[in-house]
Amino acid sequence: MHLTMEDVAQRAGVSKATVSLVLNKKPGVAPETRHAILQAVEDLGYRLPERRPLRSLERKTITILHHVQDESRSEPYNVVLGFLRGARAFALEANVHLTLLAGYQKEALEHIGAQFLDSDGLPPEGLILMGPGLRRDSESVVQALRSNIPVVVLCRDWPEEPISTVGHRHREQAGIALEHLIYLGHRAIAFLAGEADVKYDWYQQRLECYRKAMADLNGESDAELIILARDGARAVKSLMARRSDVTAIFAVHDAKAIEAMQGLRDMGLRVPEDVSVIGQDDARQSPEGYPALTTVRFSHMEVGYLAAELLLKQIENEEITRGNIWVRSHLVERESCCRARTA
Repeated sequence: MHLTMEDVAQRAGVSKATVSLVLNKKPGVAPETRHAILQAVEDLGYRLPERRPLRSLERKTITILHHVQDESRSEPYNVVLGFLRGARAFALEANVHLTLLAGYQKEALEHIGAQFLDSDGLPPEGLILMGPGLRRDSESVVQALRSNIPVVVLCRDWPEEPISTVGHRHREQAGIALEHLIYLGHRAIAFLAGEADVKYDWYQQRLECYRKAMADLNGESDAELIILARDGARAVKSLMARRSDVTAIFAVHDAKAIEAMQGLRDMGLRVPEDVSVIGQDDARQSPEGYPALTTVRFSHMEVGYLAAELLLKQIENEEITRGNIWVRSHLVERESCCRARTA
């Protein structure tokens, strides 16, 4: 039987990216997780395959372009770090170069990222595109398609574009959060998002999931409970002053969930006893003194690993034009949700 790293990951109950880090003797893995992986390796008798020695010029290069934006919402460092750790784990395993260009902006044409993609220069062999500023009309996407450069985009769902994607399904993620609130007996559930979120595809997908869940639950979706605001704390205070029947808030992402908790505290309402709050992405921690945030997460590290793996396959095999890989989302139960209060 030919053993693979996936066999070790399955036995240890972790991702393949985490196994790669441990077997390549890299830091960043909890001691108990490292022990479980090494025990699985010993039990299975697994050994890392020998790397084929390559001259430097023969090694493939994967380039990661991180897109930033000028909006107030930024991507938490732990999310970026998770993606990069996963890509690095695969690069170590596959013996490929990994290049990171951070802070890419369409408007900054003098930026190194823009120059790097210039068709007059030597184009990269393949690109991983990520970051809160990434959109389907981003210059990096346009130039890569124009130059026929293999591309993998993280956490976007663009089925009509000839681009590979690796990430999570936003509808599945939102569905898990809403199912949890409904299971706890909540019926009057508000939806909270920011003005800057509207331009992203995932905003519309999460909103559609919310509307459908509320229509299935209550017969209709109450438009008054859909809140779009720059200042989430202030918006929640205004909402609760009008609608004291609301027992839960479904936030479009963790940052808005934290703003919701701040607004509820300002009103003297308790989380979760008076109002439950749930977020998305497991990207931010609650401030000190607040309940730990219940949210829905996915493995950022696994996404980075799979993206690098898929991109290398596209670079090496011209028959592969695109691929779409989705990782599972999981509920993370913490302190900010409980059973709905009675009237």
